[in-house]
Amino acid sequence: MPWTDALLRFQDIDLELQKLNQRLAEIEAVLHDTSALTDAQRDAEQADKTAHTAHKAQKDVEFELQKTQTELQQTEQKLYSGNVTNPRQLEDLQAKSQSLRKWVAKLEDDLLEAMVAREEADEASDKTSVHLRHITTKRTTLEQNLAAERAVLQTRTQTLLQEAESAKARIPQVIMDSYHYLTSRTGGIPVARLHGDVCSMCGVEVLKPTQRKVKNGEEAYCDGCRRLLVA
Repeated sequence: MPWTDALLRFQDIDLELQKLNQRLAEIEAVLHDTSALTDAQRDAEQADKTAHTAHKAQKDVEFELQKTQTELQQTEQKLYSGNVTNPRQLEDLQAKSQSLRKWVAKLEDDLLEAMVAREEADEASDKTSVHLRHITTKRTTLEQNLAAERAVLQTRTQTLLQEAESAKARIPQVIMDSYHYLTSRTGGIPVARLHGDVCSMCGVEVLKPTQRKVKNGEEAYCDGCRRLLVA
């Protein structure tokens, strides 16, 4: 293989390796970005805590209501039993009964609000749990697919690196030095073909002496874009 053909092949490999490395970097970035899963886990945990708090709040109101209802029942039994005849005691019992009735009414309203809050919290908890399962499944599938793609790309990368070394061995060192020097100055494409008398990259008509060098397989550069020229 002439060094010019090897140089073109080396550039093709170089360009493909750049794309592979870019894609591998993208895969690593996606694999490291677990924000969606973290957010879903945080939301599910928060919703679960809220639901737990709502359940406890309802139970606390139910307990207080049951205790107050029992106290009211005992107070009214004592009030209407006929065993208490002292006017002052009867007045106190009646006042206590009225106070307990008001408190029961208040607790019943509180219980209704607590039940609504608990139902809403349960619904939110269920919703975030479903979302978390969806995100987890989606994330697992994504990781599996990306890991498989990464393995294929890494294998291809190793193959290309070996092929690049083989091509490089056929290219004069001075040409490789120019290749590396020009790479960053030519948008990553330092080699161009001579099509007739025109550079394939910039479209400039190449001077006759340069054309002769290219056709003779000598080191030559485009008179326009300064890329390495090969036939």
